[in-house]
Amino acid sequence: MRRTTSILTVAVLAALGLSACAPEPIAAPTTTDAATPTFTPTVKPTPTVTPTADTSAPASDAVLIAQLDGASIAAGSSLAYSIGAVEAWTAALGTAPTQSPVEGPYGGTLDLTALEWPGLTLTVPNDGSTRGASLRVTAPTVAGHPVVTSGGIGVGSARAEAVAAGATEGFDATELRLDTRDAPGTQSLQRPGEVGRQYVMLVLEGDSVTQIILPGNDYSDI
Repeated sequence: MRRTTSILTVAVLAALGLSACAPEPIAAPTTTDAATPTFTPTVKPTPTVTPTADTSAPASDAVLIAQLDGASIAAGSSLAYSIGAVEAWTAALGTAPTQSPVEGPYGGTLDLTALEWPGLTLTVPNDGSTRGASLRVTAPTVAGHPVVTSGGIGVGSARAEAVAAGATEGFDATELRLDTRDAPGTQSLQRPGEVGRQYVMLVLEGDSVTQIILPGNDYSDI
């Protein structure tokens, strides 16, 4: 009996020893997800575009070009030096002229009418013709329209600019002449024995153009 008890005791102790030496189970690793960084895109501001004013619009349609045989204010246009063209001049300049009879040098009135805008006077025969008509410009602009000769010379232009445009000397230093041409049937008072001439006359004070008169001539003493 004692032998049996001893054997059981040894068996129990052996079992306990084996149990103590058995490795403990390894716990499964716990996986922790790494935090995903948050991406915030950078939004570039939309550039503000400021429109640029169009400065390429031609100005030629606003310029009144005065010549010996008529004026123009746009390509292909024609403004006659005639009382019958008052409406055309009014439309071109955007304002109507004042009209008045022209007084004669020795009293009374002539068969002429003066059409006046500030800075410009057009004198025309009452019979509707252009014979004896004249134009005088005393300002750089008339009703907002620059007034120039065919060479681009206007009131305020310098003497040197006029000469560069082809102007020649007149009777004295106060006058220059542009677009000179012969006037058949006349006699020049400046050049005795020669035919008279017409031209666009530039009146100067110092070296600056103060008036444009057309047609000027060298055969009339009035």
